[in-house]
Amino acid sequence: MGTAPATTGVTSDGNTLIATINKDNALAIIDLKSGEINKVDVGNGPVQVYIEPNNQFAYVANQGTEDNPDNSVTKVDLKSKKISATIDTGEGSHGIVTSTDSKFTYVTNLFEDTVSVIDNEQNKTIKTIKVGKKPNGISIMP
Repeated sequence: MGTAPATTGVTSDGNTLIATINKDNALAIIDLKSGEINKVDVGNGPVQVYIEPNNQFAYVANQGTEDNPDNSVTKVDLKSKKISATIDTGEGSHGIVTSTDSKFTYVTNLFEDTVSVIDNEQNKTIKTIKVGKKPNGISIMP
């Protein structure tokens, strides 16, 4: 698949596996029936990834490194296997999750001690929330 896979996910239909490939700055999209692998170039040092509940988009947190942090989330259309948007966030985007209605994405910014709130329709950060040191994960409880 590539060098240094970081996080994986499987679509709810069980047909597609995705994986962030940290050292290749890519998202691997694997068809589990055929074994076909497609790669999409994303930002610097992708780490965590989250698939929307409807399986349409995957959101990739591009962390980079502490010396060279990225500050973006890449929104990938899983059907076309192309980038739908690149969204500015805080430095060191890391933990990521979408709301259950897919209207918002929340990403922790490891090197900035913040959480960015992304409006998925506008594909932009609409709010930044200061949190504790080095936030590296986030969950939504239904």
